Amino acid sequence: MPVPELPLRLAVVESAAVLPAGAFEYSPKLDGWRCVVHVPGGVLQSRTGSDLTDRFPEILDAAAALGRVVFDGELCAYRQGRLEFAALGYGPARRRAEGIAVVYVAFDLLGARGRDLRLWPLSRRRERLAAVVGAGNAGVQLMISTLDLAQGREWISAEQAAVGIEGAVAKPLASRYPLRGGRAGWVKVRHYDDVDALVLGVTGSPTRPTALVLGQTDRRGQIRAVGLSGPLSRTALGSLSGRLRLAKGGPQRASGVLAGLPGAEDFTYWPVEPGVLVEARADRAFELGRYRHRVSVVRAKPDQ
Repeated sequence: MPVPELPLRLAVVESAAVLPAGAFEYSPKLDGWRCVVHVPGGVLQSRTGSDLTDRFPEILDAAAALGRVVFDGELCAYRQGRLEFAALGYGPARRRAEGIAVVYVAFDLLGARGRDLRLWPLSRRRERLAAVVGAGNAGVQLMISTLDLAQGREWISAEQAAVGIEGAVAKPLASRYPLRGGRAGWVKVRHYDDVDALVLGVTGSPTRPTALVLGQTDRRGQIRAVGLSGPLSRTALGSLSGRLRLAKGGPQRASGVLAGLPGAEDFTYWPVEPGVLVEARADRAFELGRYRHRVSVVRAKPDQ
């Protein structure tokens, strides 16, 4: 088969509570932009299909120096020993001025030397990837990995999260790369911190909420909306029962950035009277005054 054609649909990495044991490859979950580097097509393609080539031409050049390859991997920005997700949105001049380096970390080889490798098992693709990337260069590096479950678990910690390693990814060694994208049996486990947040509003209704608009106090002592929760568990719903009261003024619209990454659709929610505090679990992706990923609500805290 010839090299994969553009646009490419990527393998999905599903969330899990724990890393699986067995015949798996484990690697760190880096806080960056997932994208494909397609040297034959001269394109950097994002997970959602956007063309990133003009923003990071040096990455394409660095990959081309390794051959006519097609990589899947993570585009990462580094500053002073840690990953800086927000810096990927900076222009080249600002990155240079602030000492930010952008590197593509390749974790899969989808095509090389005119061949489509996606139907090879992961173990074979990984072996070829390591041979192609070798020691890497200024723009492309090889993702580290291990077959040791205990070592994989070490990437899931507060210390690793503090430098931009969100957790760990596990992939079956026998897995093929899905030709149409979607599931490949890959899972990710993130590190989460326990946080408290105020309920500012609900989607659905106060009696049957589907998600919570959450707020926290900023450095000035002002309460600000910081994110939208994920779906609520039975435990969370039970602890909220009878405690939420609609505020005056009716439903409001909120920016989609509260619900996830930029580009998420705006949504409608019902403001509620302040006073209900919830326990939640959130990862370290907190930037520009909001959580970048959905927050998981554990339960409402008892009234003080």
